[in-house]
Amino acid sequence: MQWLTYREAARRVRRDVRTVQRWRAAGMPMRWRDGERVVDEEVLLAWWRDRLDAWPAHQYRLRRSQSATGSAASRTR
Repeated sequence: MQWLTYREAARRVRRDVRTVQRWRAAGMPMRWRDGERVVDEEVLLAWWRDRLDAWPAHQYRLRRSQSATGSAASRTR
């Protein structure tokens, strides 16, 4: 289990520190360690994937790449 500060967490998911702070305000579990807020890396990545999956631009890119590669999912439609 690796604990990340706001800055380390933001760098890990390539987002702004304020984004990680918003995620905490929205319910992402964090703890205090040596006077700093920290988040478990696994929790951060799970939270980030959930947000990414719900992002319309990401969904569009996934569909576009699947149709370009001719994946089995796109052929069944």
